[in-house]
Amino acid sequence: MRKFLLSIICVFAVFSAFGAGENVPTSKSYIDSVLVDKQDTIERTTGNNQALTNTGTAGGYGTKDIYDSAASYAEQTDALIDAATMNAAVQNAINAEFVCISWVDDDPSKDCLLMEIRSATERRSPNLFDISKIPAQVTTVNTEIINNGDGSIFVASLVEGGNSAIATRKTLKELAPDLVPNKTYILSFNTTGKMSDTLFHCYGHTNDNWRWASGQSKNITENMLDCMMFFYASGSNTSANISNIQITEGTTVQPYQPYGNIYLPAGN
Repeated sequence: MRKFLLSIICVFAVFSAFGAGENVPTSKSYIDSVLVDKQDTIERTTGNNQALTNTGTAGGYGTKDIYDSAASYAEQTDALIDAATMNAAVQNAINAEFVCISWVDDDPSKDCLLMEIRSATERRSPNLFDISKIPAQVTTVNTEIINNGDGSIFVASLVEGGNSAIATRKTLKELAPDLVPNKTYILSFNTTGKMSDTLFHCYGHTNDNWRWASGQSKNITENMLDCMMFFYASGSNTSANISNIQITEGTTVQPYQPYGNIYLPAGN
């Protein structure tokens, strides 16, 4: 019996010594030191498929949406695009812009001899306002307009009590060349000025000098197309940045899309 008790005491002594060591799994200090080296838990991303991005801050991370070819383009213009979607978009662009117009033996099933470049494409943005037509800078005695080159313009009335209409020196037809007379279109934009006072304004040789506010629809006439266009910046001696300028057919404001061609996989 004495030998049996002595054996049990030895076993407890061995385990106690093992647990008191600093480099063994049962040591609290050892476990604490290992936990310090563990990576922080990354929360599960929600919503669309997302990729993790580096923030440059230790322990920090960001996320970026991955483009979903089954969803709306306008709502994910800055999303990452996977290789398959990118390949399909590039092929769509090639098919839209390079069209064969001459084949061997005039047989479309044979090799192409001559391609037509930049043919018309059906994948057009619904936005009919071409902001690139606004010059880089237009300055008059009392006003100034600057094309920022990023899809926005800066407009300013420079003199207190001066003319608050800022000239683009372009007609509506030049700024929106695809507008069709006797059809209804709606204007929309964002502004850092007072929305109710920021207007697209017609001055000139038409009988009715008309104003076009964001969210307002108009039936376009030939006279309107020939009208010289101005912007307002919330009255005199004020300035504003105006962005996301869009003219679309119909009476409902659509999500903003830049002017021009859109090359996307089918179904978008």
